[in-house]
Order: sequence, then C-alpha cells, then structure tokens
Amino acid sequence: MSKLPQINFTHTGIFCADLPMMVDYYCQKIGFVVSDEGVASTGHRLFFLTQNPEIHHQLVLFEGKPANLPFNPINQLSFLLNSLDDLRLFYKKAVEFKFNDIDQVDHGNAWSMYFRDPEGNPLEMYVDTPFYTHQPCREPLDLTQSSEQIIATTKAMCQRRPDFMTRDEWMRATRERIERLRA
Repeated sequence: MSKLPQINFTHTGIFCADLPMMVDYYCQKIGFVVSDEGVASTGHRLFFLTQNPEIHHQLVLFEGKPANLPFNPINQLSFLLNSLDDLRLFYKKAVEFKFNDIDQVDHGNAWSMYFRDPEGNPLEMYVDTPFYTHQPCREPLDLTQSSEQIIATTKAMCQRRPDFMTRDEWMRATRERIERLRA
C-alpha cells in the first residue's frame, strides 16, 4: 500500500432554510466575518465565513435547505477555542445571548459547551484539556467555576479512569501509530 498524505480538515458547508438569518447569527453571535459571497454553479447563494485570516473560509452557508426535513443530517459542528478562559467567556456570552439548551460537558480530554443554532444544528465550542482519558467520557462541567477549579476536577476524574495519561503522552503515542501506518 502506498503512503497516504496527511490531511487537515479546514471547513464544512451547510444548507440553510433562512440564509440571511443564519449569516447574521454566525457573524453576530459566533464571531465569523464574511470573506466572500456569491452564487454556486448549482444556482444557490452562498456565504464564505472565517475567523482566521490565513484560512479563506471555515464555514460555508448555502441557501436551499428544505424547510420540513424529517431528520437533521448534521450531527454537530465543532469549533476549537484557544483556551479554557475563552470557553468560559463564550459561555458567558451564550447566556447573555439567551442560547437555548446550553449543555456543559467535561469529556476528560476536552471541555465542551453544546447548543443549537437557529435552524437546530448542534454546535460545540471546545478546548482540549492537558489530559487524555478513554472515550466516550461525559461528566458534568460548570463553566462558572475558575479555570483552576475546572482543571483540578478534570485531572482527578481522569486519574480515576482507565488508561490515564497526559495529552502530550497521548499525542506522542498517536504520532508513532500514524508514522508506522505511513512507513
């Protein structure tokens, strides 16, 4: 088998029933800017959104989602934040914006906050922790606590679970597995 090149996932696109409302939501409430807009070859209007000047678009919003879908095919859109303090700040903003159904979860390897956009798509804002623990893991999280309290609670929880290691140890072991695959 030949070597496969490394890939980096950079963006996704979703169809929207109310495109202007969704563009406004993702810009005003989530913090994206429109990097481009236009009409796709299919005739659908679309908006390219980013929060990173080095990446033209991280999210593309397309018009054309049927209004009465019996099932939402989007499981979740996940956005990595830079720090636990950023996640705590985003939580405060989500409460201020009156987001519905905010769910705070300690996954051991990540701290997450889940909610839905106006069309019901599940969103996750998350930060990697300094720890690894076997997944799935779902424990309560309280983002009103201090960062120090959250880190201590997560570390104690992870140390009680099987296969505890630091995130650095997990990354090193995973890097070795990937290198063996590519060898």
